Amino acid sequence: MEALTPTRTPAPPRPEPRVRWLARRLAPLAYLPLFLGWYFLLEGRPAAGMIDVSSPLDALIPFDERWIVGYLAWFVYLLGFVAWLYVKDWRAGAEIPRLAFFLIVGMTACLIGYTLWPSTQTLRPEVYPRPGPLTDLVAGLQGFDDPSNVFPSLHVYTSLVVAFCLAASRYVRRRWVKAASWALCLVIAASTCFLKQHSILDAFGAAALFGLVWLAWRAWTRRAWTRRRAGTSPAPASE
Repeated sequence: MEALTPTRTPAPPRPEPRVRWLARRLAPLAYLPLFLGWYFLLEGRPAAGMIDVSSPLDALIPFDERWIVGYLAWFVYLLGFVAWLYVKDWRAGAEIPRLAFFLIVGMTACLIGYTLWPSTQTLRPEVYPRPGPLTDLVAGLQGFDDPSNVFPSLHVYTSLVVAFCLAASRYVRRRWVKAASWALCLVIAASTCFLKQHSILDAFGAAALFGLVWLAWRAWTRRAWTRRRAGTSPAPASE
């Protein structure tokens, strides 16, 4: 008879240090004032010497003030998702770090790009073709939002982040919600071009940046999972 080998009970995972626990949840909130300060500092620069990213493709996209509805939906889309995820994930803290990674890394990359390669576009109409309340909204928006710091588009990048994180969330089960989220993301991206807030190149640049940040996230999560298996760190949210 073979001798019985006693099985070893795996050690329970070590509790996450309190400082790290808080950092994983509060990093995006702590980053916000830093981002806003840097961004508005760049907004005050003169347009002379900025790179004009307008392209011939933009001439194929007509100005349409009705897209202001989709453009303004971005505020509810982004802020609403962030608030919802904080409520749902505060205890577990499994998905907030993913959102924080994409927002902080991507938005910082945008700010670095705006600082080193100031960009602008010359697509806005001098005279709006159709008067009305929607046109008044566009005029009010473009009256205080000057066409600088446009490549890549923060509007498009952050919309992609929300769509991706919502689609990957374990808290969202229904496919139609995920499909509707991606549809709204596309509407928001299109609105930036139809309102002449951005060149189509700005949207493409945002998509490319999102792809690069996703690759960085994937590499980081794989490394974190390796460390997790070695019992040295908590695992991040899945890809």
